Amino acid sequence: MTSMVKRLCALLCALLLLPGAALGDMIWPEPLTPGQQSLKAYVDRVNQNQSQQNRGWVNSIFECYATFAVLGMTTLDMAEIPEGVELSFTLEGDHLDTLQLRVNDPTRFANLAASCIQAASPTAITLEDALKDPTAYANKAMKNPVNSFEDEIIDLNGMTPRVYYAYYPNQYRDGVNWLQMTLIFPLPGAGDAAVFTTETPPPIDQDAEHPVYDYDGGTHFEIFTTPTPEPDSPAME
Repeated sequence: MTSMVKRLCALLCALLLLPGAALGDMIWPEPLTPGQQSLKAYVDRVNQNQSQQNRGWVNSIFECYATFAVLGMTTLDMAEIPEGVELSFTLEGDHLDTLQLRVNDPTRFANLAASCIQAASPTAITLEDALKDPTAYANKAMKNPVNSFEDEIIDLNGMTPRVYYAYYPNQYRDGVNWLQMTLIFPLPGAGDAAVFTTETPPPIDQDAEHPVYDYDGGTHFEIFTTPTPEPDSPAME
């Protein structure tokens, strides 16, 4: 092999390793609004993290408007139908407002969630540290697959990114379980800051004193064993 051919091969390998060349070819609307420009830059950072972990990348745009966008990870670039991974964004002016990540496979959840967290505050948290909490929540879902959980979300933007987790087993009565992460982006100009998250769940062991309840979408009835006092009884007085 001549030196010229070797140089060409090396150049080709380098191009294949560049994020733009290796991470699929998403077709963004033109022209991009300021908010969509921020979204594209953020997704590029997410995909760089995904490439670093060798875990695939966000490669499909299902909807993209000035204030709302839905993206996903699919087998083929720019697919029309989601395949178990959805990233729903709200945009505000020239910046990102919120991200809701939903994944129906807990083994894929932690890496993508970590990529999203680190991309929201790239100089304040490492990808390794960003992986810890979503891994704990994914393990929690896998150890108790019928037991739902949901953090209370405060959706006002502040000076730091905030992250909340939820798990919805069989949410749509189709046998599919969904892990969810909600990321509230910081206010513009806040700069990179440590990410606030709820307390990391401890390792789960099945406790006989705490029975597991299957989430039924809120259609259950609660039964109270304590009788309600009659209106004219002394207890009501």
